Parts: sequence; C-alpha cells; structure tokens
Amino acid sequence: MNNPVQTAENNREKKSISSQTLEDAFSSVHADPVGFVDKVLKESVGLSASDIFFEPREEFVEVRVRVDGVMYVLGTIGLDIYVQVASRFKVLSNLDPTEKRKIQEGQFTINDYMGATVNLRVEIAQTVNGELIVIRVHKKETIVMEVSKLGFSSVAFNNFQNMLKQRSGLILVCGPTGCGKTTTLYSTISKLNQNQEFNIMTIEDPVEFKIEGVNQMQVQKEIGFTFAGGLRTILRLSPDVVLVGEIRDKETAEIAVESGLTGQLVLSTLHAEDSVGALFRLLDLGIESYLLNSSLLGIIAQRLVRKTCVTCRAPYQPNQDELEIFNKVTGRAPKQLVKSSGCPQCKNIGYKGRMGIFEVLIIDSRVRSLIRSRVNETQLRENLIKAKFMTLMRDGFEKAEQGHTTLQEVLRNSLRVS
Repeated sequence: MNNPVQTAENNREKKSISSQTLEDAFSSVHADPVGFVDKVLKESVGLSASDIFFEPREEFVEVRVRVDGVMYVLGTIGLDIYVQVASRFKVLSNLDPTEKRKIQEGQFTINDYMGATVNLRVEIAQTVNGELIVIRVHKKETIVMEVSKLGFSSVAFNNFQNMLKQRSGLILVCGPTGCGKTTTLYSTISKLNQNQEFNIMTIEDPVEFKIEGVNQMQVQKEIGFTFAGGLRTILRLSPDVVLVGEIRDKETAEIAVESGLTGQLVLSTLHAEDSVGALFRLLDLGIESYLLNSSLLGIIAQRLVRKTCVTCRAPYQPNQDELEIFNKVTGRAPKQLVKSSGCPQCKNIGYKGRMGIFEVLIIDSRVRSLIRSRVNETQLRENLIKAKFMTLMRDGFEKAEQGHTTLQEVLRNSLRVS
C-alpha cells in the first residue's frame, strides 16, 4: 500500500492521496458504481476536502479533491463507467439524468463518520471531453464558527467587534474565491443572532447553509430576482441586519450603501485583492465618496493559509531571501520561523487545517479625510502603511513567526508584499 500522501513542498508531480478504502473503491468501481460514489464521498469528507472534482480527460476521468486549498489526486476511472457515476450524482441531486448539454446545479446531504450532516452542492458542466462534476462540501462546523476562532489577531478582532456594535452602516469582506468570506459572514450573523434580538435577513446565491432564526432568501435569476431586487424586497421587511451575498454591480452597491445610511447594519462581500482595493472598487463602480464616508464602517480582507502540523514542525534557519522579504514587510528580522517535515499525523503533508489571515481597515476620520482629499489607491495604501497598518502579508508573517504557518504558505496566498 502506498504512503497516505505522496508529496513534497516543491514537487512538480501531481500530489496524491491513497487509503485502503479508496483503493478498494477504485478497484471495484465497475462492479459497484453506486458504492464507489458513496466511498469517495465519505473518504473526501473524512479528509476535510472542500471540493471534489470528477474531471474527464481524453481517455479516462480523474478524481481529485481540494484539501486545505491544495489539489490531490484520488485516482482515475474509465469513461465507460463514468456514465453511471455521473447519473448517480444527478439522481442524488434531483437533476435530469438524461441532460448532457445544459449546466445543472443541485445539492444533497450525507452524514460523515461522526453522524454530522454534510451538505454537498453539485455543479455539472459540459467540457470538450465530457461532463465535469464539481462538488462543494459544506460542514456546519467549518462554515459557521465562533468568530474568535477564525484567526483574527487581538487588534483586528477588537476592531471588527467595534464595527459590529454599530446599528447601521456597511461592512465589507473581500478576497478571492475560496478565501473564507462566507465562513466569516455566516459566523458573524450567527453571533449577532445568538440572543434572537434582531431581524436578520439574507439574499444569497446560493444559500450555502441554513441558519436557525435567520430569514434567508435565494437569488432566482430566471424570474429576475437578483441581488439588487432581493435587497429592495428585504428593506421593505423591517430588517435590523442584512447580509447581501455579493456586490457585483453599481445598482447593488448603491442600495447597500444607502441601506447603511437608513438604519440597517449591512454585511456583504466584494471581489478585491485587499481592503484598499475594495474601497476603490466601490469608487470605480460609481459610488460617490461622500456616501462611502457616511455609510462604510470598514473593510475586512482575508486569505486562508495552511496551519503547520504541531507534531512535526520545527524551527529552521531562513535563507537570505526570506530574511529580506520578512524585513521588508515587518521592518525587522524574524524571531523564529518553522517548517514541518511531514508525519503520520498530517498524512506526510506537513500541514493540517487552515486559518485566516486578515487586514481590517476601519473607515475612521483619518481615512475619511484621505478619501475627501481624493488620494489615489497607491497614496492611500502608502499612508496606511506609514501608520503601521496591519496588511494581509504582515499579519501572515507574524503568524508564521508564531509558528502557526510558514513563510512559504503566506507568500503563496498573499499577493501584495507592501
């Protein structure tokens, strides 16, 4: 039997995961395609995979999973048996088994090894080699967490808490797809909903997870129920807190900003590299600076980094390049940095689990003054860094210095060095 994970940090070969259950599943797929699907799903959930991929190639179908943000191969199956495997997913998701041209979306639930319910969201699209199936895995304990456990530093956490004490205004969470924005927002509205003292409403696309006591609505593009339309509807239903899944256009941005001025606490996401980039994205969408100054409470930018395995991590001597970049970002040398060599506890990966790195931009009087003076994006960022603003990269480097992650992992996930 192969090692659980055949991998190295800089290995160019495909990373793979193997177990006895997976080997049995792939060897018996022709005899029992239904059992194969069940085993792959349960093994993937057991690995804490966030996504499962069935990817058709010219001569076979490759099955991969994303674990802690990294892709691993589970195995391959033949194109002939894949027809039955794809049909099984369509049946489970209440989709049309005969449809092979249109994109289909569905979902279903299973129980993990501990008996907890896991929601699986299925997307099926046609590629040149056949049907691509992508399954998003959502477990309640990974999508709804205690806010204090997300990875905020003490200063960032206090700043975020102060934002949430406001009863009106707009709070944005930004970052690329898969950086944990939904977890941050779901955890936040769960915290706000603890005492059931607010009318909390959401408009999402799709509703990722149902939260008891929160009134959740889903975008329905086929009937014209968009983010903007849903937000207008919500505002007529006397909400205290509103979650808008994503700001994608000027219309939604305008309504969200104006809602923050009229007595609602509005939470939303925006695709931007960092907090300053998100602010200028709103300006680029045509939102007037005076409206942002009046409504915007703050912007959180985030990434997810893998945590070092506590069993096999050990200090190491960083090279000159690493010392130079650490000094450039933090203004000093690191006290200590660690690396993990890999062990059975982390399946020889060297990492186990993920945590957030954050920057929290409070729209205070200083930032408002800079916005009013019409500084550009570079000038605003330079002003913040001079004032010792905690950037994503700096937060990540400090977490690396504390042994929670590695310098390499932070550099892999954060784009801006200064």
